[in-house]
Amino acid sequence: MKASAIKLTGFFLIIFSVFLVYPSYTQAKSPQDTTSLESLLNKARQLAYNKERAEARRICFQILNRDSTYWDAAVLIGRTYIWDSKYDSSRIVLNRIIVNKPGYYDAYDAIIDNELMDDNYSTAIKRADEALLYHPDNESFLYKKARALNKLGKTKESSALLSRILQINSANKEAPKLLLDIKRAGRVNKFTMTYSTDMFNGSTPWTFASASIGRKTTHFGSIILRYNYANRFGNDGHQAEIDAYPAICKGIYVYLNAGVSNKKNFPFSRLSIEPYFKLPKSFEASIGVRYMNFDANRIFALDSNKVLIYTGTIGKYFGSYWVSIRPYFTKGIDAWSKSASITVRRYFGDEDSFISLNVGTGMSPDERQYAFNPDLIFLKSNKISLDYQQKIAHQLILYFGGGYAQEEINTGVKRNRFSLNAGISILF
Repeated sequence: MKASAIKLTGFFLIIFSVFLVYPSYTQAKSPQDTTSLESLLNKARQLAYNKERAEARRICFQILNRDSTYWDAAVLIGRTYIWDSKYDSSRIVLNRIIVNKPGYYDAYDAIIDNELMDDNYSTAIKRADEALLYHPDNESFLYKKARALNKLGKTKESSALLSRILQINSANKEAPKLLLDIKRAGRVNKFTMTYSTDMFNGSTPWTFASASIGRKTTHFGSIILRYNYANRFGNDGHQAEIDAYPAICKGIYVYLNAGVSNKKNFPFSRLSIEPYFKLPKSFEASIGVRYMNFDANRIFALDSNKVLIYTGTIGKYFGSYWVSIRPYFTKGIDAWSKSASITVRRYFGDEDSFISLNVGTGMSPDERQYAFNPDLIFLKSNKISLDYQQKIAHQLILYFGGGYAQEEINTGVKRNRFSLNAGISILF
């Protein structure tokens, strides 16, 4: 009940703040206002495009103070709120325009964009349908409705609308692109193979390989089955794992993992859980735990044979760059072990094409090729790696990487490790 009251109070505060700065539409034009409204609007647009959006809104409110029906100024206010991610404020302004001027094209165009940006795809479809009653067969409204349908997973309905757009205008450039994206997104299966080798001074190299098959599902997100193989010290280790990324609600999904091995080169069993939260301003955060059991006689242990690692991330997108920090905290018998890594990733066109730099200290339990000895978690290590991944012909993904680490294998005894990695994925 309290939460509902708080939300209701917040909603009325938004409305009050908008109308506080949105003067009465009935005020007459002041004698001293000699600048033309068109000139003022052009100035506001220039300011808005130069990211001076608050000043642009101030001028638009000045315009509306002189002429309450100057709808282009009101639409620009709504647009600047969208660009500032103030979707509730934009919704209030644009709804007011639609009520006062039904069927106004620019207002509908903006409010559909507002709902798309706010991930309210069902509402975006409803608004597009309203707009199409006034503007039948309008390509822009049909396309935006198709986008919303596609986001909701209704790909057949989306494709039908896109085909309709091409019947109206065969030269439309956006519809074929989305049709191609839908076709590519229909490849919900992914087969991946990876191989890596670690080389040391005067020691036999270690090898690690994996093969996995994954599928995107509607209710459980991506589900991945993986087989891992590791050879070190003359022993062959085998591990089977399953990953899942179910969505809990809007802006929240969870990483789940479980694995079991033949007790060589891997922990006998492992479990992971980590919720991820999408935050405002392109931030993302998570908090989770990793469990590893090294008791060869029990698949689950809660005594000294188990290792619990607490972890999380905080990351942010800066345009095409992604920067994230991930710490690890592990409770030992006498003290806590702490490690961390920083990742900087530059994307090239899509989520499957990027170059990534990682710098870290300490052992990471997420690097499965090294999670075979619980004592290693408490030793010191400094590392750096560079990885490159590229999607080719929309179905093939190639991956290459290399790294260097200086590791403490015993107290006061260090060694150098050089790593090379490669992988290939096929989408189908």
